[in-house]
Amino acid sequence: MALTALTLLLLLLPGSMLGDKNGVVKVVVQEDIDAILPCSPSTKENLELKAFEWIKENDVQRNVFLYQSGVTKTGAEKFKGRVSHFRGELKNGNASIIIRNTTIEDSGNYICVFPHFVPEERFQVELVVGASSQPQFNKVNFVGNRLHLQCVVPGAFPKPELEFQDSAGNVLPAEEPRVLERGGRYTVTRLTTVTKTDRIRCVARQKEIHRVTFVETYVSVGGDTSGETYVPVYEKNGKVDDRGRLVAVFLGVFSLAAVLA
Repeated sequence: MALTALTLLLLLLPGSMLGDKNGVVKVVVQEDIDAILPCSPSTKENLELKAFEWIKENDVQRNVFLYQSGVTKTGAEKFKGRVSHFRGELKNGNASIIIRNTTIEDSGNYICVFPHFVPEERFQVELVVGASSQPQFNKVNFVGNRLHLQCVVPGAFPKPELEFQDSAGNVLPAEEPRVLERGGRYTVTRLTTVTKTDRIRCVARQKEIHRVTFVETYVSVGGDTSGETYVPVYEKNGKVDDRGRLVAVFLGVFSLAAVLA
C-alpha cells in the first residue's frame, strides 16, 4: 500500500506520538520543532466541503485554526503564520494540523471539532513541548577530604529530576533539589558530597519528553582536580559508547538525548 504524503511526514518528523486508554493522543516534541496534531472523523469521509476547527483548552487565546469548505482561518495572534493543514489529505478525511517552531507555551490540550456532524465529533490531542539544557557543575568546594559538587540544569521544561552517579552507576546521596520556576521554565540545583576519587556523573531526566542529559567528570579527592572527560561517539537505546576520549580540563560537558525503553 502506498504511503500518503502525511504518513511520510509523520514518520520523518522528530518527536513522538502516543495514545492513552481514553483515546487522547499525546504528541511530544522539542522546542523549535514542528508538531503535527492528528485528527480524522470516525467516518474518514472527504472533508473538502466540510468544516472543522481546532481550539486550545484553558487558554485565553483558544482559537487555533478553522477550515470551512475550502476557506481557512488562523485564530489567535500567537498562532498566525505558524499553523496550517494538509490540503491534499482532506479527501482522505484528514483534519490534522501542523504547528511550526513550537515553544513551551504551545504545550496543552487541543480539541479537534467537527461541528456539523450528527452527533458532533471531538478529538483531543495533548501537546508537550520540551526544553532541555545540559547540566553543568558550577560550584566546587573542598572541605578537608570531602568535595562538594553542585550541579545545575537551567531553564528546562518539564521540570527535570537530578541525581548523581559514581563510575559503577550507583546513585550517590544528595541534598534535596532547589527549584526555581520562571516563565514556565525550571532551573534545578542539587548538591552532593564526594569522599573518594572517582568519575562522577550528574544526570537530568525529563520523563515526560523521554529526554536524558548529563555531565560527567573525573574528580581526585585530596589531589589534582584535573582529569578526563568522555565524549560519546554515538547513542543507542539510551546508552553511550565512550570509545572516543577528550583530555580536557576538570569541568567538561556533554549531553545525550535518549528515548527511554
